[in-house]
Amino acid sequence: MRIFLAAIVFVGVAVLLLGVNIFFFKRPFPDGEISTNKNMQRLGIKCARQEELEMLAKSKEKKTCSGNYSDACLSCGLYQKHD
Repeated sequence: MRIFLAAIVFVGVAVLLLGVNIFFFKRPFPDGEISTNKNMQRLGIKCARQEELEMLAKSKEKKTCSGNYSDACLSCGLYQKHD
């Protein structure tokens, strides 16, 4: 029981210390959303959805595959078999 109470106190102190700027100084919580965080955009970091949309747009432009692809992959209609 003593270990459980010590763990609860330890977690409580850790949460309080990690949240000092937010709880006491009313600073905003750091923005972790990639689409709205200016620093991440400046560094060229993109979210997975945006990268997939860019890759899909590029693949629709060229519409050819190179390499060994199965018939199931080629049946999507985006690509034509490149011999």
